[in-house]
Amino acid sequence: MFNVVLVLIGGLIWGSFLNVVIFRLPGRESLLWPGSHCAACFNPLKPRDLVPVFSYICLKGRCRYCGEIIPFRYPLVELVTSLSGGLIYIKWGWGWEMLAGWILTSILLVAALIDKDQGIIPDLITYPGLLVGLLLSLVTVGFSSALLGGLLFGGILLAAAIVSRGGMGGGDIKLAAVIGVFTGWQGAWLAFLITSLMGGSYALYLLMTGRANGKTSIKFGPFLALGGWLAWIYGPEILNWYWNILVSFS
Repeated sequence: MFNVVLVLIGGLIWGSFLNVVIFRLPGRESLLWPGSHCAACFNPLKPRDLVPVFSYICLKGRCRYCGEIIPFRYPLVELVTSLSGGLIYIKWGWGWEMLAGWILTSILLVAALIDKDQGIIPDLITYPGLLVGLLLSLVTVGFSSALLGGLLFGGILLAAAIVSRGGMGGGDIKLAAVIGVFTGWQGAWLAFLITSLMGGSYALYLLMTGRANGKTSIKFGPFLALGGWLAWIYGPEILNWYWNILVSFS
């Protein structure tokens, strides 16, 4: 129990840093300087203003100095990072898989939110992610499986981009390759299926409600992130669940 609490607290702290990455990376700003400050009044934040989640609650979601509303996304990112880290620890315990999971979660969360905000997935996320994923594969899914997974998932989206003549962005292709490297080729297939199902359902919803047309660009990063994370952590369980459904109907 103590280890779980320790992981959750560590996740909150790491999530706070990821908020900085999400906010500053698109503009290629330093992640360390200047220190944390209010985005509205630029007043430097003190340690009591930076306690993950709890500062937000104590301040009732507003800046201590100017009263500007603090986006709810900040504590949400901290909570998601913490809970994801807890789930990873519960499943894998301490080890290389846990490290790989934390790194993949960080990459996916940052990529998804930057894509949602800016419509881009920076190479500063995906290229290092590919390298780290391949290195970690030596002690997790295996190098050959990782390499094949990256080529498989990235290749599928590359083919989709060619067929749609730009309907799929280069950042999406690289992020898919990162997911494939971390999940291996088996997980890459599942990540592709989950992502396609979610993204396709969302696109259909937009079309049916008149909120989009055939030329509307849909930001695919968030769907890649969620589908990739689910395939990485719960891949075998999802496949067993699907197989049991097929058996029950046969």
